Amino acid sequence: MKKAAQLVFQSAVGFCVFSSAIVSASSNTTNVDANQLVRRADLTRAPFTQFSCRVRVIDDDGIEKKQSLFRVLVKDERTSLVEQIEPERARGRKLLLKDFDMWLYTPNMKRATRISMEQKLTGEVSNGDLARTHFSQDYGAQKIGTENILGKETLKLELLAKNKNVTYRKIHYWIETDSAVPVKAQFFALSGKLLKEAIYQNLKSELGVKIIHEMIITDALRKNKTSSLVYSDYKAEKFSDAKFNKESLDQD
Repeated sequence: MKKAAQLVFQSAVGFCVFSSAIVSASSNTTNVDANQLVRRADLTRAPFTQFSCRVRVIDDDGIEKKQSLFRVLVKDERTSLVEQIEPERARGRKLLLKDFDMWLYTPNMKRATRISMEQKLTGEVSNGDLARTHFSQDYGAQKIGTENILGKETLKLELLAKNKNVTYRKIHYWIETDSAVPVKAQFFALSGKLLKEAIYQNLKSELGVKIIHEMIITDALRKNKTSSLVYSDYKAEKFSDAKFNKESLDQD
């Protein structure tokens, strides 16, 4: 079992190193298809085929700060499980995402309840912000310009939802022109209303690949309301299908 686990880990890391090599080899985004660029950007947010990480969310409304801690397990691009660890009163709460279906389980519930990805999880963070790790699966992309954002030369992409069940109907996405690393995103409702803005930062190596370790989300109307998502403890793992079964959410 130990040897098998090691092989899984080596395979996952090998895949990520290979993917990173592809990104490095094509250092200019000018002639690369927009959808391929989104897939490359996804690698800095969800670098492994199967992995887990911890996400600390710090909500700040300008008056007080509140913190929550989650463990996120990603089986593939459409399957993930979010388990809340802190605060203590919310410990054991779980969100299961399979394709476009999401279920919420809390320890005082008899069974999981179906919910939407758009609903708020905490602060400015929606359920889908934590549970869905790839844009490339849910959105079609096109290039719409170039801009200097936070001192970085970026390519601006417009992402349009392929399915009405995704978290946002449209995303404006800025990625660095020389690396396809995400810099900024704006998230829009079906009506076209801007909901919130995100800044991606703290890119650093973990397990041999470059990963975004912080995302700061700001409410579009109330600029003093922010949520910071701080990612840590990335691990390449192998999960069983049973872990992502809604009938099993009441199990530790």
